[in-house]
Amino acid sequence: MLFKADLHIHSCLSPCASLEMSPSAIVEKAKSAGLDLIAITDHNSALNAPALRDACVRTGGIHALFGMEVTTAEEIHCLALFDNPDKALELGKYIYSLLPEVKNKADKYGDQVYVDADENILGEVEKFLGVAADISFERLGNTVHERGGLFIPAHIDREIFGLIHQIGYLPDFPFDAVEISRHYLKRGYDPNAISGKYSYLSASDSHYLDGVGSVINYIEAEDFSIEALRAAINKKGIVTEFK
Repeated sequence: MLFKADLHIHSCLSPCASLEMSPSAIVEKAKSAGLDLIAITDHNSALNAPALRDACVRTGGIHALFGMEVTTAEEIHCLALFDNPDKALELGKYIYSLLPEVKNKADKYGDQVYVDADENILGEVEKFLGVAADISFERLGNTVHERGGLFIPAHIDREIFGLIHQIGYLPDFPFDAVEISRHYLKRGYDPNAISGKYSYLSASDSHYLDGVGSVINYIEAEDFSIEALRAAINKKGIVTEFK
């Protein structure tokens, strides 16, 4: 089946995202945008995964992957995606233990709240999530794969937090794909010139509701499982559209 996906979206848990970005609001926006599959990928935490799961069940018609955008020790942003919220939460707990003891200052950096599907605030994360965890991208990738997830370095074309800029080259590593930012693709640059041997996709990287679904990946896969998505990505059959 062919479905539409946006696999890099930030919720109100990310200090850089709007408080309007509750999982329920994101799911409703995704449905109105015609998406079939979304992923909430907050910085270094997956605490809004349960709310995303519940919102998808209640709304119907939207499937979800669960994960986060981890900042590695090299200050590389990497997506870790799972089809099970518990696996995302387990990784999130581990990553949180590797963050420095820097408390968030909401008035300076932004709120970091996790909520339920009814948008009730359940808590606020104490450590600042916008910093690097004490884990290399290789170790992170191996950890994600050991737990059955997809490992995708985010916006590799960017000069800030992009893989190539941070280490100077595109390494030989078992990435499931690489993400190229919508800005790079909309300028008409050849994605194959930067993605190398890897399959690529793009995403909205939304921090506000208006951005959800502004980038759509058309993916041909048997179902929404990690195994089916990995097989589809390996075929390099993803087509990206911008709105």
